[in-house]
Amino acid sequence: MTRAMTAIMGGLKDVIFGRLTWLALLNLVVAATITVLAAQAGLRYLVPLIPDGHGWFGYVTMAGSFMATLAVVVLAIALSPAISMMVGGALFDIAAERVENTIGAPKARAVPIQEGLLNGVRIALPALALNLIAIPLYFIPVVNAVTFYTLNGFLMGREYATVTATRHMSYKDAVSFRKRHGMSVFLVGLACSLVPFLAPLVGASAMTRLIQTLR
Repeated sequence: MTRAMTAIMGGLKDVIFGRLTWLALLNLVVAATITVLAAQAGLRYLVPLIPDGHGWFGYVTMAGSFMATLAVVVLAIALSPAISMMVGGALFDIAAERVENTIGAPKARAVPIQEGLLNGVRIALPALALNLIAIPLYFIPVVNAVTFYTLNGFLMGREYATVTATRHMSYKDAVSFRKRHGMSVFLVGLACSLVPFLAPLVGASAMTRLIQTLR
């Protein structure tokens, strides 16, 4: 747990104080813009489909419009981790390499930009699918927060650890390594889920530091 917390603090420091700040801002702006545009599209094209009513039916349609608006907002929140992870996939290996150079880690294999993009898609798809499945839980107070952070913490930890480790070992060894240190990996992923629009860059730095320490 101590190693995980040290790695998390190092990741936050890299993102907030300079080494990865510009990459993090790029990820934040692009991912947040996509999320907002998706929400606006839902509010503009889906909510107006609910017909207007008069009398008692007017109250029903008003309630329906309110629920539809709430559903669009919740959906946007649910999609935000997947969107951020997809955008951050192209930046993840760039950030990891910068951190490796800083901490003196062994030289990793070069990761082509197209592989980074594919990693982003591969990471984002499970997050997208599971968050969509969990949407009903996001309408329940307290349960929504626990579900959102636990689910996305698990997903982010799992995938960020695998992608980072495969820079230095085979995929099979990376999976075994991740499983051996499951709690530390989850804690880093949980920290990333608390800052979803910055998660890929925090994850790249924190996982790099954690994996090099554990090795």
